[in-house]
This record gives sequence, C-alpha cells and structure tokens, in this order.
Amino acid sequence: MYKPFSQADYKPSNKPKALYLRKSKKSAGKTEKETIESHLKRLTDFCKEQGWNDYVIYNDYVAKSTNVNRVEYKKMLKACLDGKHDLIIVVEESRLYRTVNEQTNVYEELKGTDIAILSIREGYIFPNDRNQFLTNIIRGAMNQQELENFAYRMNVKVLASAKEGIYVNKPPFGYFKDKDKLVPHPIESKTFRYIVDKVLKGYVIAEIIGQLNQLGYTTKSNKKWKDAGTITRMLANRVYLGESHYYSKMFNEDVIVRDTHQPLLTIEEFQKVNSMIRSRSRNPQGIRYTKINTVLDRLVVCGICGSRLPIHKSWTNKEGVTSYQVGKCQKIIGEYNEKKCPNKSISLKELLPHFYNSIESYREGIREEIKSVDLDTTNDKKIMFMNQIKDIKTRIAEIESEIANAKSYLIKGILTEADYVSMIPPLERDLKELNVSLEDRERLLGSLTEYDRRTVIQSTIDSLNNIENESIDTQNRIYRVLFESLELINTEDEFEIRLKEKNDVS
Repeated sequence: MYKPFSQADYKPSNKPKALYLRKSKKSAGKTEKETIESHLKRLTDFCKEQGWNDYVIYNDYVAKSTNVNRVEYKKMLKACLDGKHDLIIVVEESRLYRTVNEQTNVYEELKGTDIAILSIREGYIFPNDRNQFLTNIIRGAMNQQELENFAYRMNVKVLASAKEGIYVNKPPFGYFKDKDKLVPHPIESKTFRYIVDKVLKGYVIAEIIGQLNQLGYTTKSNKKWKDAGTITRMLANRVYLGESHYYSKMFNEDVIVRDTHQPLLTIEEFQKVNSMIRSRSRNPQGIRYTKINTVLDRLVVCGICGSRLPIHKSWTNKEGVTSYQVGKCQKIIGEYNEKKCPNKSISLKELLPHFYNSIESYREGIREEIKSVDLDTTNDKKIMFMNQIKDIKTRIAEIESEIANAKSYLIKGILTEADYVSMIPPLERDLKELNVSLEDRERLLGSLTEYDRRTVIQSTIDSLNNIENESIDTQNRIYRVLFESLELINTEDEFEIRLKEKNDVS
C-alpha cells in the first residue's frame, strides 16, 4: 500500500529533488500549457511548504498522453542513478509510468538504491520495499489499463469527429484552426498561392525557394525555406482542395470528407501543378535503379497497382553476408488518389522460396504444353496480337464515347464542372497510352516471321534446368529475358506472386 506523506517515517536527504511533469489531459477552459503550469505550481508549492528549495524540473511537455518514450523521463532516471537525486516527486503516480513493463523496468533499475518516489496525491512509494512490490505492480497494471482505455476512447472520439467533417489533424501551411475548422491564414495562404503561381509559370522548386527567402516569406515555424521535398509534399496534399483526410491506425479506417473548408487550389491547378512536378522528376516513383546483386533485380512490381518495387540492402552480418529487402509500395491509389497502396515490404530471403516454387510450376506448365500441343508456326502469336489489337480498339472506342458523353452531360448541367475536370484528364491519358499500345502491336504484328514455337519452349525449359545453382547474375539475366515482371501482393490479408511472361515467350 501507499505510505501517506504525513504518516511516513522517511526523511529525504539534502540532495536536489527531481520534479517530474508529463503532459496531462487538458482541463476544461484551459490550454495544455496552462494545465502543465498548474501541475508545476502544485509541485513547487508543495516543495516550498516542506522547505525543499533545491530541486530540478524534468518536463515532458511535448510528449503525447499515450507516449511512453519520454526524453526527460529517461534523463531524470539517469540523473537518479548517477546519485544526483534520491527523491522523485510527481503529482500522481500515473504521471511517472503508465505500463507494467515500464514500471518493472524502473524498479529493476532502482534495485539496490535508496531512491524513493513521492506522489502528492497518493504518498510515498518505495520500489525496493518487498512488502510494497505486489501492490505496486497491481497499481501499475491498473495504470496501464487506464492508458489503453484512454487511448481507445480518444481514438473513437477523433474518428467520430473526422467523420463529421471536423479537421482533426494539425493545420497545414496556409491555414489555421478556428473551432475545429480550417480557415485560410491571412499571410500563409498568400505565400501558398505565390508558390502555386510560380510553379504554374514554370519555375522549378529550387528557384521558388530562393525567391521565397529573398522576399522574407517563412515556413509555418517562422524559418527559412530550404527543403524542396517540403514544398512538393505540400502541393500534393489534397487538403488544399477543401478536403479533410484522416487515417485511424487503431481502426485501420480512412476517412475522407469533401468541402469541409475553403480551398486554396482548384482541381485543375492541383492536377496541373503535380503533373508538372512529376514530369521534372528523373525518378518520379523514387525507385532505386542502381544494380542490386540479387536474382530478382528490377523484376519485382506491385501486384495491386503495377508500380516497380525497389530492392535495397537491409543489413550485413559479421560474416559479410548481406540481406536484402523488397520495399513497400509508395504509390497513392484510390478513386480520388486518397490512400497509400497496402503492399508491405518483405525480405528477399522470405520471398525467394515462393519465387522458386513458382519457377518450378512454370517449368512444369510449359513441359505439359510442349507435350500436348503441336505448335509449329507463328499463327499463335499472330492470333494473340490480333486479339490484343481488337481489344485495344474496343477500349479506345469506349473511352472516346465516355469523353463525348461527359461533354454532353456538362453542357446539359448533369455533370458539374469540377466533376468534368476530374474525369477528363485520366481518360485522355488512358486514350493516349492505348493509341501508343495499338501502334506498337500493329508494328509487331507486321514484323512477325515464321518460327518454331516448340524450339522456343524447349529452349526455355533448358535454361531453367538447375537454374538455382547458377550465379546470381546468370539467374537474373535469364529471368529478365523470360519474364516481364514478378507481380507481388503482400498485404495484411493476402500473399501472392505471379510471373508475367514477356510477349516473345508466351
């Protein structure tokens, strides 16, 4: 049990006392800072009442209520173990530790010392008193339960607020919060528009940064602009279209509410600005294209969105053996480009057994094909290209019809201008890509010469025999000759890999 301060025989030494504060739940009508200051006043007033005028304040003001990784907290523990303090004073015990694991770690750290904890609300706590140990741990479990319940309630509340259209994230550059609603900042919004206008005029981000600093425009934290990535990410944020986005990690739920505040960008400007930025990038997907010494180098793509997935070094052990990781997909997907692709990263060591199993299945499949079908001319390939050309022409006609209908609906007022603008560019982009594909297929069809498909398939089988014993470079070369890509799906709910053959093999 606690030993109330008034009843305890313990007399602390003359060493400086350690006063610890942690951000607590905001009191009604008070700011977070005012709540912290009220706790600090209680601690300092208590020390003055006891005649303890020598103390050191450790304040984890910046920590979140549910965050147990506290810098000042660790700093205080180190000072205690170094002999600078022998008494830690808090308003209540739950301010000091909130999980049983953290509590037992502290007790273990303080084992064999004479350090005591004084909670103004509860009394003295002696971590080295074996008679208190069990009750202390029970209280720790209750504190942890309180933390988890509080975190759950807060997440439920925030998620509900987000669904109501209340902006629950930190206000982005260009806005400030007024009663949970975003309002254009009188100065920052003008700076934002300056950036947008400069991009639309063709200036690169580096030039714009120089102009911003020369004119005295600062960031939200009143610092000079220096990172081009900051501006690029800012211009890709759909909050400037008047949309509120919130993702709940606890409930794995995306919330998107439109028209919640005044936009600073039109949809036309948003698409044009981001298109201009992407077109300037030498590597728009951020993919690592340097040679990586693996059998799957430059082969792995996302099976959900088709983006190439990078392979990078993970770590090297003491024997010099390097491990590799296939990175997670960074593509933004969704009807409104509002969420990240769910494909996760995976170690190459974990992926390769599945890949080799697929290779064996592929090899068996083409063995069966060469046994059961008499293939001797280019007819199969010609038919394949002719079918592809037919499908592409059908899709081109469909898109052209969609564009014509959209224009008609716009004129009749059935479709809003904003919806029309968001609909047409993707359709025109698809139309352009389809016309290029059509031209390529027609060119390939016209260039076909007679060949023996049986020979091609047999050559493929031969190249895959005992391939796992070949060098990494040889394996990678053969795989890249045979396959367009390895399509990987690795999400919370699904794992699948698919080998996509090149046209001249299938």
